[in-house]
Amino acid sequence: MKARSVLAHLPVGEDALLGDARVCIAVLDGPVDLSHPCFADADLTRLDTLVEEPAGNGPMSLHGTHVTSLLFGGHGSVVSGLAPQCRGLLLPVFRDAQKGRVPQLDLARAIERAVQEGAHIINISGGERTPDAQADSLLERALRRCDDHGVLVVAAVGNDGCDCLQVPAAVSSVLAVGALGTDGEPLKINNWGAAYRTNGVLAPGQDIEGAAPGGSRAALTGSSFATPLVSGVAALLVGAQLRAGADADPRAAAEAILKTASRVPCSPDDAPECRRRLVGTLDAARAHDLITGRSDTTARSDTSVTSSDVTAVPSGATPHSAYRTQLLAPEPGVNAAGALPSPGTSPAEAPPTKAPSGGPPPSETTEGVNAMDTDHTDIAADEPAETTDEEETPQPPPEPPDQVSGTSAVATSGAESMEGDSAMESNGVDVPVRETTGATDDGGTLPLAPPEPAGVGSGQGGGVRAACGGGTRGSCECSGKSGSRQLVYAIGTIGFDFQTEARRDTFRQAMPPTQGKPGPNGEPTSVQPKVYDPVELSDYLALNPWESDKLTWTLELDRTPIYALEAETPAGMDWGGPIPPKPAEVKRAAQEAATDPDKLAQLLIDHSYPPVSTIYKTFRDAIVGQVQDEKAPNLITRVSIPGVLTDRTVRLFSGQYVPVVEVWSRGVATWNENALVNAVIAEVTEQLEADRKKVAISREDLEKTVRALLDKVYYQFRNLGQSSADRAMNYAGTNAFQAASAIAEGLLSAKFVPGKSTNFYALDTVTVSKSPYCRIGSDCQDVVVTFMDPEDDRRAKVNYLFTIDVSDIPPVSLAPSHRFLGDI
Repeated sequence: MKARSVLAHLPVGEDALLGDARVCIAVLDGPVDLSHPCFADADLTRLDTLVEEPAGNGPMSLHGTHVTSLLFGGHGSVVSGLAPQCRGLLLPVFRDAQKGRVPQLDLARAIERAVQEGAHIINISGGERTPDAQADSLLERALRRCDDHGVLVVAAVGNDGCDCLQVPAAVSSVLAVGALGTDGEPLKINNWGAAYRTNGVLAPGQDIEGAAPGGSRAALTGSSFATPLVSGVAALLVGAQLRAGADADPRAAAEAILKTASRVPCSPDDAPECRRRLVGTLDAARAHDLITGRSDTTARSDTSVTSSDVTAVPSGATPHSAYRTQLLAPEPGVNAAGALPSPGTSPAEAPPTKAPSGGPPPSETTEGVNAMDTDHTDIAADEPAETTDEEETPQPPPEPPDQVSGTSAVATSGAESMEGDSAMESNGVDVPVRETTGATDDGGTLPLAPPEPAGVGSGQGGGVRAACGGGTRGSCECSGKSGSRQLVYAIGTIGFDFQTEARRDTFRQAMPPTQGKPGPNGEPTSVQPKVYDPVELSDYLALNPWESDKLTWTLELDRTPIYALEAETPAGMDWGGPIPPKPAEVKRAAQEAATDPDKLAQLLIDHSYPPVSTIYKTFRDAIVGQVQDEKAPNLITRVSIPGVLTDRTVRLFSGQYVPVVEVWSRGVATWNENALVNAVIAEVTEQLEADRKKVAISREDLEKTVRALLDKVYYQFRNLGQSSADRAMNYAGTNAFQAASAIAEGLLSAKFVPGKSTNFYALDTVTVSKSPYCRIGSDCQDVVVTFMDPEDDRRAKVNYLFTIDVSDIPPVSLAPSHRFLGDI
């Protein structure tokens, strides 16, 4: 069926149903064949992501091209999308050739980038199965940022055919989408967990016609392809808001879609067949009436919903009956799309995909596909296989590999993740692709065997422009920072990676052996060096600093690498001999160490090593400091990394892909959280003694209060350090080590408020917002740390405002902090 059939009953002119150039939709999916004729007039921007390759003939390129065409296919072209005049951001997250799963971290990166570049709506036809609907903390934070900025995320429910959930669709702020069949009933492959009863709608998802790489079309089935239909309707509703003179409010559009969803009476309400219907079925006409003030908010309960209601096709469109879909289960651990036939191969010739181990044969498996893949690119084939009554109420299957959401199981690409990593895949049951011939929207015909695309994904298609940040102005106008490089200021710990076995072994051969246990006769023995031992590796690099850039250094959050770190052009790496320090410094240090053997030994060590890049020396010291005892004075718990995000990625030894950050030496710092806590406690104690006040609080409670503040930054607000607000937050967390007095003053804020001055204030909130005061050409953020009296919530809160300019590397504080009372 045609995507635009969902707009059949809207009471507005055709021009109002093509989208508004002021509305921006981001598509997080596979690579898109931008040379396809349907994108000739599209205003699309491909942004840099971890997926760098152009579109090809693989399953994820098919998935991404198809989903994108349902939104941006030109009106009257071979594929007519729902919002062809809207601006589009393309952020590839699924790879064609890559096996394994796509970590939720990678999805979080893409979501944050889409928000930064001005997206109103984000379409995600994929997800990951989860037992409790809980997303990874960074993905959860990215979704929360969307909610805070009024950005609507639309995601597929997945195609496992079970009472189960997947993220991001199951997150309450997301508009979840399931697929309807041509009979107006939910597809049996849909997921139907409890969360979807409040945030999920059904939309046509069987035999949806869309673009395929190479200039052809395909009909695909699954929640992956229902999702862009809902995203497209939401975009049209936002356009209606703008035409009425109101502000763009995608969240209101989502609310209108949910409130007006039609629902066939069904009882008992908790029966599986009733829960499969989610909130109800998309009713674009009623949603449009509601958003424009033409109707009440009462949802329609209509027992007369029929196939014709769902599949109504505009005049001149090809009937949906021309395409049928056969649902086949994907082979476990392989592309959810299975083996796709080459151009010109008929469905009968395409080898069927195997059912999961221990499962029924492909002909019997219509529901048991993992919902974490990209909506498995369901593609037109034959009549759906019949299911038994038992299959209509399946028990949740064993946790499957992640997929995308479509009924053609196209496995999302992504490097194999490390054990325990969360991963995203496209959702759906993959089905062999049937290249279709027949009439196009404008009366032409489509080739059975498409020609090899020229310039696929290179921006050679009409209307496609370079991504923001690449030097060329993006078509979406993005965030007004086109041409600038993405700055990073992140907090984490330092790790290292060898990328390949060969690189690891070169270090093993180059590093000297270490002394082992004495032999039988007391003779000395040696053992092979341990290349993963931070101490041994650091000792080797100290004497061979030119080897530092042969490692892949990483920044980690909770042992998960988020960036590969590359130092700015190093100095002293080609050292050829001793470089003496300043004589005065050496003399002073020697005099201080003259009576202390340990200090004297350390002095000799410090000045016997050749010089090295400041950055690499910091990394070298950090990997040792991070493994020290908690009470060790040289323990390192946090490292700050200022730099610039490049357009390159690195594949780590585990198979994970991470972006490369060029690190600047200015702003790189290491610190010990324990030392910071002790410094604040000492400052508080000193102020109390100076004021001769007695505050009834023990050192233990004081320490808990201080750690609570630091945990806000280091754990609750942990982030990728890319947005302006995150860079400001991270800088505040770094600078806290130098601002013990400011924290101490906050804890003693009772003296600024009427009432008992001996009460001990505690941290309440930490917020970041755009500063109204800023220098020309700068980007200033206000970080506000709020303290309150835990014993009397009627007392005024005390706020400390720090204005931080994040327009350079690293950020910088503007003026001293400001204190004010009351709520923000």
